[in-house]
Amino acid sequence: MAQEQKRDQTVRLPNPSAQPFVAALKTARFFAVLFFWVTMVCVLAHVAAFVLIQWTPWLSVDEAEEAAAVQPSEASGSALAPLLGLLESEAVAAEAGELFPNVKASQRSRKRMAAAKANEDKPESPGSATEAATEPPPPAETPAGDTEAPETTSAEPQTSDVRARWYRQLAANILGPARTVTILSAMLLAVTVFLYLQIALLGRLSGIRQLTRSLFLLLIFLVTVVPWGGVFEGIQTSSLFRFERLIEDHAMGVWQTDDALDLTLYYGRYFAYPAVSAFLLMLSGICFASGYSRSVLANE
Repeated sequence: MAQEQKRDQTVRLPNPSAQPFVAALKTARFFAVLFFWVTMVCVLAHVAAFVLIQWTPWLSVDEAEEAAAVQPSEASGSALAPLLGLLESEAVAAEAGELFPNVKASQRSRKRMAAAKANEDKPESPGSATEAATEPPPPAETPAGDTEAPETTSAEPQTSDVRARWYRQLAANILGPARTVTILSAMLLAVTVFLYLQIALLGRLSGIRQLTRSLFLLLIFLVTVVPWGGVFEGIQTSSLFRFERLIEDHAMGVWQTDDALDLTLYYGRYFAYPAVSAFLLMLSGICFASGYSRSVLANE
């Protein structure tokens, strides 16, 4: 009986009439994969920015200097500010260009210190009363007859702060355009998946359920990344946060408070929300891959 049932089972063969649809689906799949990875990289960049500033020393600076660094200054913007204006508004680009201007000031101060040290090392000219008056006193002798070694301060903390501020400036210049790129690529991805689904329905191919699920997961992902503040007044929920706002909240010490609600809002806004968006995008990609294998690979 078991052998007779196996003989009666139908065998699915490739559909010769589906070849034109398969060629169109391959083209749509190429652009879908391209938009998917662009969107995923941009979303993961926001998650990585929070992880780097919260749990690694790469973006950490002194707390007192960090609080002063987030204040706006009159310094000129960075060289990337005009480029950011192509993807964001001019106010946002100027704000990103003026973020952490103390980096350049620290570099200029180090140059002045090096120039002053070079002037001190120059030989004294005879008869110069001014240089004689500014000559440092000889080191005092200890009771044992040894001269005290001059106190030297390590420049490593200052150098690490300057490096961290440079990394912060770089992160701000990257995440600014990444928000616009993420929204545009996500919309193009949704349109591409929708066209893929329509072609699969027209060719009566398999994998319709997986493709439909992928499309709706992608729509939910779009809801999480679109900045709804421009549509609904007072609503600022978006997983693509502004790096400047993250720096301000981190400088205010929100992550060190004992209030459970503030901690939940802080980690939820800057870590959990972008992670959920990345998870929705990943699920959508998995469903799309499953639908592609059923609609295209089964008919080759």
